[in-house]
Amino acid sequence: MPDRQERRDGERISCIRVCPYELTNVSNDDQAEFSEGRAFSVNISAGGMLLLLPQTVGERQVLEIRTPSITGGQRATKLAEVRWTKPLEVSRRTTMHLAGVRFLFEAPSP
Repeated sequence: MPDRQERRDGERISCIRVCPYELTNVSNDDQAEFSEGRAFSVNISAGGMLLLLPQTVGERQVLEIRTPSITGGQRATKLAEVRWTKPLEVSRRTTMHLAGVRFLFEAPSP
Protein backbone atom coordinates (compact mmCIF):
# COMPACT_ATOMS: atom_id res chain seq x y z
CA MET A 1 0.00 0.00 0.00
CA PRO A 2 1.42 3.42 -0.93
CA ASP A 3 2.41 5.74 1.87
CA ARG A 4 0.40 8.88 2.66
CA GLN A 5 2.63 11.24 0.65
CA GLU A 6 2.60 8.96 -2.42
CA ARG A 7 -1.22 8.87 -2.40
CA ARG A 8 -1.37 12.68 -2.22
CA ASP A 9 0.97 13.03 -5.20
CA GLY A 10 -1.64 11.57 -7.57
CA GLU A 11 -3.25 14.03 -9.98
CA ARG A 12 -6.39 15.52 -8.47
CA ILE A 13 -8.80 17.67 -10.40
CA SER A 14 -10.89 20.26 -8.63
CA CYS A 15 -14.47 19.25 -9.32
CA ILE A 16 -17.25 20.84 -7.26
CA ARG A 17 -20.47 19.09 -8.21
CA VAL A 18 -23.52 17.54 -6.51
CA CYS A 19 -23.23 13.74 -6.32
CA PRO A 20 -26.26 11.63 -5.37
CA TYR A 21 -25.34 8.65 -3.18
CA GLU A 22 -26.87 5.63 -1.46
CA LEU A 23 -25.57 4.27 1.82
CA THR A 24 -26.32 1.02 3.65
CA ASN A 25 -25.82 0.66 7.40
CA VAL A 26 -25.96 -2.86 8.86
CA SER A 27 -26.65 -3.04 12.59
CA ASN A 28 -25.49 -5.71 15.04
CA ASP A 29 -28.84 -7.49 14.78
CA ASP A 30 -28.38 -7.95 11.00
CA GLN A 31 -30.88 -5.29 10.01
CA ALA A 32 -30.02 -3.02 7.12
CA GLU A 33 -30.94 0.64 7.03
CA PHE A 34 -30.78 2.41 3.68
CA SER A 35 -30.31 6.12 3.24
CA GLU A 36 -29.70 8.36 0.31
CA GLY A 37 -28.57 11.89 -0.05
CA ARG A 38 -26.54 14.37 -1.98
CA ALA A 39 -22.86 15.02 -1.36
CA PHE A 40 -20.60 17.61 -2.90
CA SER A 41 -17.45 16.48 -4.65
CA VAL A 42 -14.44 18.64 -3.83
CA ASN A 43 -11.87 16.96 -6.05
CA ILE A 44 -11.48 13.74 -7.97
CA SER A 45 -8.66 11.50 -9.18
CA ALA A 46 -8.51 8.22 -11.07
CA GLY A 47 -8.65 6.27 -7.80
CA GLY A 48 -11.04 8.23 -5.60
CA MET A 49 -12.51 11.54 -4.56
CA LEU A 50 -12.97 13.95 -1.69
CA LEU A 51 -16.60 14.41 -0.65
CA LEU A 52 -18.47 16.77 1.62
CA LEU A 53 -21.40 14.84 3.13
CA PRO A 54 -24.38 15.95 5.23
CA GLN A 55 -24.29 12.77 7.36
CA THR A 56 -21.77 10.76 9.33
CA VAL A 57 -20.07 7.89 7.54
CA GLY A 58 -17.63 5.41 9.01
CA GLU A 59 -14.25 4.33 7.78
CA ARG A 60 -14.44 1.27 5.50
CA GLN A 61 -18.14 1.96 4.87
CA VAL A 62 -19.14 1.41 1.25
CA LEU A 63 -21.40 3.75 -0.66
CA GLU A 64 -22.79 3.87 -4.16
CA ILE A 65 -22.17 7.25 -5.71
CA ARG A 66 -22.99 8.92 -9.00
CA THR A 67 -19.66 10.53 -9.85
CA PRO A 68 -19.51 13.80 -11.77
CA SER A 69 -18.24 13.94 -15.30
CA ILE A 70 -15.21 16.15 -15.62
CA THR A 71 -15.58 16.41 -19.39
CA GLY A 72 -19.32 17.06 -19.41
CA GLY A 73 -20.21 13.51 -20.46
CA GLN A 74 -22.38 11.00 -18.63
CA ARG A 75 -22.12 10.41 -14.88
CA ALA A 76 -20.88 7.01 -13.73
CA THR A 77 -22.19 4.94 -10.83
CA LYS A 78 -19.32 3.68 -8.69
CA LEU A 79 -18.90 1.83 -5.43
CA ALA A 80 -16.50 3.62 -3.11
CA GLU A 81 -14.99 2.79 0.27
CA VAL A 82 -14.59 5.50 2.88
CA ARG A 83 -10.91 5.72 3.85
CA TRP A 84 -11.10 8.62 6.34
CA THR A 85 -13.56 11.20 7.65
CA LYS A 86 -13.36 14.55 9.38
CA PRO A 87 -16.34 16.44 10.87
CA LEU A 88 -16.65 20.14 9.99
CA GLU A 89 -18.85 22.34 12.15
CA VAL A 90 -20.53 24.84 9.80
CA SER A 91 -22.89 26.30 12.41
CA ARG A 92 -23.95 25.56 15.98
CA ARG A 93 -26.55 23.09 14.75
CA THR A 94 -24.98 21.82 11.54
CA THR A 95 -22.00 19.54 11.04
CA MET A 96 -20.88 18.38 7.61
CA HIS A 97 -18.36 15.61 7.04
CA LEU A 98 -15.34 15.51 4.74
CA ALA A 99 -14.66 11.99 3.52
CA GLY A 100 -11.87 10.64 1.38
CA VAL A 101 -13.15 7.70 -0.65
CA ARG A 102 -11.40 5.10 -2.81
CA PHE A 103 -13.21 3.73 -5.85
CA LEU A 104 -13.78 -0.02 -5.74
CA PHE A 105 -15.35 -0.49 -9.16
CA GLU A 106 -17.76 1.08 -11.62
CA ALA A 107 -21.22 -0.41 -12.10
CA PRO A 108 -22.09 -1.36 -15.70
CA SER A 109 -24.28 1.11 -17.58
CA PRO A 110 -27.92 0.05 -18.08
